[in-house]
Amino acid sequence: MATLELMLEFKRCELWSWDPHLRGQHQTACLVKQRMTADGNVRVAYLGPRDQEAEKLVVAKMAYGKDVAFLDREYRVYMDNLRHLQGSVVPECYGLYHGKVEGERFGCMLLEYCRGAVTYSVEQRNDEIMLAVCKLHQAGILHRSLDDGHHIICSHLGVRIVDFADVVVNHRCVGAGPLLKHPNGTWVSGSSSPGCPELMLMEKIYGLLDHGCRR
Repeated sequence: MATLELMLEFKRCELWSWDPHLRGQHQTACLVKQRMTADGNVRVAYLGPRDQEAEKLVVAKMAYGKDVAFLDREYRVYMDNLRHLQGSVVPECYGLYHGKVEGERFGCMLLEYCRGAVTYSVEQRNDEIMLAVCKLHQAGILHRSLDDGHHIICSHLGVRIVDFADVVVNHRCVGAGPLLKHPNGTWVSGSSSPGCPELMLMEKIYGLLDHGCRR
């Protein structure tokens, strides 16, 4: 068992996790005023070992009541499908904890803080976004909401894709890289298929680049 002491709006909440990857960890997370969503359910926090100063900047993604089920599903995607992409394509995930707040079921997932000044060009950013999306598809993940820029975070750490509660897992598309349409109307890959709609959409938004990451 692992525990998390969450300092939430002047309240001290005791949360638990039975994930074997977290066994024996006892930490404290102190939320700060900075909110990353309008409803305040995604907040910046400082994380550290229990009874020590919390110094690690993280993101706390919280849910109440029936919405905890969506957080549970997202956590399973992070741990079962995206573990090998954490810290490069998606944020590092530091655990999901459960408890009750004022009698209501509550969940809190801790993620890598991925904000900061961008130090690369727009072209490099677009290239990194396309590579990240390709890797998601190679991992069998169809995000379904990537046309909304809120799910793609760019910082000095690179590109991170977030929000996986509503994704399709075990996705298989026509190659894990975008298919490119030649000016003469043919597909660069030689396929008669127009390819994966999500990858095609990303090409339209972020530019026609062949990243060589097809299966």
